[in-house]
Amino acid sequence: MPATAFLSKKLSQELLNLDIDEGIRIESKNIKCKMYINKRTSGYFVLEIEDTNSTNIKEFRFYRDIKPIYRLIDKIFGKQYSITIY
Repeated sequence: MPATAFLSKKLSQELLNLDIDEGIRIESKNIKCKMYINKRTSGYFVLEIEDTNSTNIKEFRFYRDIKPIYRLIDKIFGKQYSITIY
């Protein structure tokens, strides 16, 4: 199985099984940006996007479904990223 397909499948499983006291960090060596994903008790996913390129901007987004999260990850990181579960 290609590495990107494995990451995507792993990310799907982790997002669907994410508990409120767990989180996911997504980052890439090529892009100076990190994304943290947590789940609230309401069932919404909270994304904290930290852009460390030059402005150190933090942005928060809330999603109910994982499909827009995937689109955002692809838009920011492309297919080259790592996942850390914490």
